[in-house]
Amino acid sequence: MKLPHLPAVAQAQLWGLLVGFALALLVTERMGLSYGIFFIGGAAAWVLSERYIGPRLIGRSDTKTLALAIASGFAFPWVGWLAALLLQLMRP
Repeated sequence: MKLPHLPAVAQAQLWGLLVGFALALLVTERMGLSYGIFFIGGAAAWVLSERYIGPRLIGRSDTKTLALAIASGFAFPWVGWLAALLLQLMRP
């Protein structure tokens, strides 16, 4: 299987996403939070980010843009973790 060529911004965002996902999943598991809410919250954060932050990243590859791509990729799973934590805290 041949992987497609990704631009530098997409590679940076993917790297941040993989690292953030691994760490957030580990914390979610250790805290006993809901995986479903974790995944849905992370996916929702990704979709909203692609809508609002994505257009700023397209076609650029300077250092500031790459740092924003890594940070946004790292943040997606943590938004899902935060949603799972907040909903867990709201349970009676």
